[in-house]
Amino acid sequence: MKENQDKKISDSQQTRPPIVVVMGHVDHGKTTLLDYIRKTNVAAKEAGGITQSIGAYEITHPSVSSGQAQKITFIDTPGHEVFSKMRERGAKVADLAILVVAADDGVKPQTKESIDILNSTKTPFVVAINKIDKPNTDIEKTKNDLMANGVLLEGYGGNISWQAISAKMGQGVNELLDLILLAAEMENLTYNPKAKASGIIIEAKTTPQKGVVISAIVKNGALKIGDFILTPTVAGKIKVLENFMGNRVEKIIPSSPVLISGFNNLPQIGEEFTSSDIDLTNSISPKTEIKEQKQPIDRALSLNLIIKADVAGSLEALSGIIRNLKYKNANFNILSESVGEITDGDIKEAAPANAVIIGFKTKINKIAESLAKIQNVKIIVSEIVYELIEAIENEIKLKEKPLPLGEIEILKIFNQKEKKQLIGGRVIFGAIKNNIRLKIIRNNGEIGTGKILKLKHQKTEINEAKEGEERGLMFESDIAINEGDRLIWNK
Repeated sequence: MKENQDKKISDSQQTRPPIVVVMGHVDHGKTTLLDYIRKTNVAAKEAGGITQSIGAYEITHPSVSSGQAQKITFIDTPGHEVFSKMRERGAKVADLAILVVAADDGVKPQTKESIDILNSTKTPFVVAINKIDKPNTDIEKTKNDLMANGVLLEGYGGNISWQAISAKMGQGVNELLDLILLAAEMENLTYNPKAKASGIIIEAKTTPQKGVVISAIVKNGALKIGDFILTPTVAGKIKVLENFMGNRVEKIIPSSPVLISGFNNLPQIGEEFTSSDIDLTNSISPKTEIKEQKQPIDRALSLNLIIKADVAGSLEALSGIIRNLKYKNANFNILSESVGEITDGDIKEAAPANAVIIGFKTKINKIAESLAKIQNVKIIVSEIVYELIEAIENEIKLKEKPLPLGEIEILKIFNQKEKKQLIGGRVIFGAIKNNIRLKIIRNNGEIGTGKILKLKHQKTEINEAKEGEERGLMFESDIAINEGDRLIWNK
């Protein structure tokens, strides 16, 4: 009886395309390779319409053994070293990997990290030795570097396939894709179309138009509109399915990337999902955010932060970096972290705690921007993680310095004639007095100094402006003042 059951399951198995992740050191050409593959293997009209937020896409490439077009799914994982957690998840969801190593640079820290991830997850991989179009390449040295780090290449006593390529020019890329399809045949990748659908969450975010939207890769079964879907932390009912082109579809099969609408709350990146015939939406509690409790230290070296990011994976990575940030004995308190644009709710949370809002690849809505100016809440937004980390460290450095006697934020430029400038601003700390010299701060950096020649309230000259007051200044400086600049009075 059992033999018949096993045969029935075996007979129902069908071959599925490989899911591939590209890994390697920063600037070794991962993005260039993915871009070249996408542009040359997806119709130009369609390539331009790919939904960028899905984080994965399909191509077709002729099989060496059969000559027939075969699908390959690529996961577009971030390449920056601070996203090692996300890259590790990419390796776990992937069937195969391409390890990109630049022929002019050899094995570097992120290359070693990628090798460790691939070995620990037991993910088969092929090597792409890139940038062979450059004049200073040394392919033999690169091979030796790889061998020294445990990557045993074919022809050198090992069985790991490799291909010399120029991702920029496209040289060797077709041969690299041939290797991927040959490796996929060796792995004998299959799925059961009769099974309940299952797969991996690769991205999650909230949008004003669609609510909770997740990117996923289906690994088994077939996912359909109307299916109930659940992960260990959230559940929902599928309302919309979109393929990697952004087109609505009724069904998705392995190994296809998909955009799913229907979850009530954000799942965690890397979670497995399954489909169900039963509505479990109300039986699974959404994950609750546990705020880390830290012992208070010297107030001058403590910084409250609110973190916002475009998607859940970026949020987790950035949060992890900040929590492990080391700067003397400074304490970085993350009050909250969430996905989505920066809103007035974030400003209201930040203001009483004197917190700085850190935004990664996210926008500030207009209400929040206006309220931040009124409440004097600092918002730092960037698409580069290192810039955000540097800005956070600068905020701590400012706290190390003695508090200024007064600080004024410039709100309006009325007139600028040579060195003399008529400007208006609000005192945001302490007091500002007539005939004093002030430091000019722009984008958190000092750019020069100047002197108040006259301090005015409407048309009346005054000697002092206190915190919260808006006043006019006749200011003398070689630096042309901009709206948003801050003027600081120190001892």
